[in-house]
Amino acid sequence: MNKIKQSSLLLQILNGKKSNKTPIWLMRQAGRYLPEYQLLRKQAGSFINLCMNPQLSKEVTLQPIRRFNMDAAIVFSDILTIPMACNRNLKFIENVGPVLNPIKSKNEILNLHIKDDQYLMPIYETLKLVRKELAADKTLIGFAGGPFTIALYMIEGRASKDYKKSKIFYKNNREEFLILLKKLEVMVTDHLINQIKAGAEVLQIFESHANISNEYFKEFCIIPVSNIVNKIRELYPETPIIGFPRNSENNYIDYGLNIDLNCISIDQNIDPKWAVKNIKFKKNRKLCIQGNLNPEILLKTKEDILMHVKNIMNSFESINHVFNLGHGVIKTSSIENVKFLIDTVKNWEK
Repeated sequence: MNKIKQSSLLLQILNGKKSNKTPIWLMRQAGRYLPEYQLLRKQAGSFINLCMNPQLSKEVTLQPIRRFNMDAAIVFSDILTIPMACNRNLKFIENVGPVLNPIKSKNEILNLHIKDDQYLMPIYETLKLVRKELAADKTLIGFAGGPFTIALYMIEGRASKDYKKSKIFYKNNREEFLILLKKLEVMVTDHLINQIKAGAEVLQIFESHANISNEYFKEFCIIPVSNIVNKIRELYPETPIIGFPRNSENNYIDYGLNIDLNCISIDQNIDPKWAVKNIKFKKNRKLCIQGNLNPEILLKTKEDILMHVKNIMNSFESINHVFNLGHGVIKTSSIENVKFLIDTVKNWEK
């Protein structure tokens, strides 16, 4: 059972403690905007090679901590490592993104399972290596994609603007789609539990494509993630879990009420004041919201950044808050602006 590290600001906030300081980390804080990342990416030869090399992944994970002194490190990996372990022939193509063999039949779904854990074991090894070097006051975050988001990629075979093929599939093959979600639910649960065993102190579940109609949201996004969280709670009740149902609009309300989360991460399209007023947790949980600076603000001036930081910090002043972006750091973000953001938040007092 994990004990709360009183020296870790992020763990204190996620566990309902009050502080006059706000912890900060950024989604995609390790990545292409950092020259030191580019060097390791070139050394590895490909994105997948970089993810599969624990020594290099450890370095990438720690790079933003060394440069910016964030409050948490998130393991360098990808939400599609599970399809990769299912031998879906995942490739990352420059200027295209992830491409994999799409699921086309019920038999493929029925036969889907982890066939090669060599794609998952390096992640656990990376976590172990990072934990050894990470300072005691920094928190180590593990993560996975939500079953629905992973399922969309597996049916489409790549990222898509409208996920039309997937929508047609789950409307016409609902039973088969639910079988796929259930299989992925079990895989994601095991993957997250293994990350805790390897040293992860906090988990985040990325439901990156949660912008679906109310008709499907509960069955496809809430129930699978709730099952994952409940299973983890049975084994590791003190490990904080953050849920991120990106672009789910008003469905953030049902997500918070129906999943036993420590914190809910919101995207930049959500008004912080609306979030504080409308998002509620189960009775035994103190409300904690993560977010939600628009990543594009990091492309603007320091004055713009400061104005938006003030609005977010003032909006969340009455609740526990973890500062983050509404999505990942954009690759053209300036290092100077990222540093200004981190310093501004870390020097802010409620």
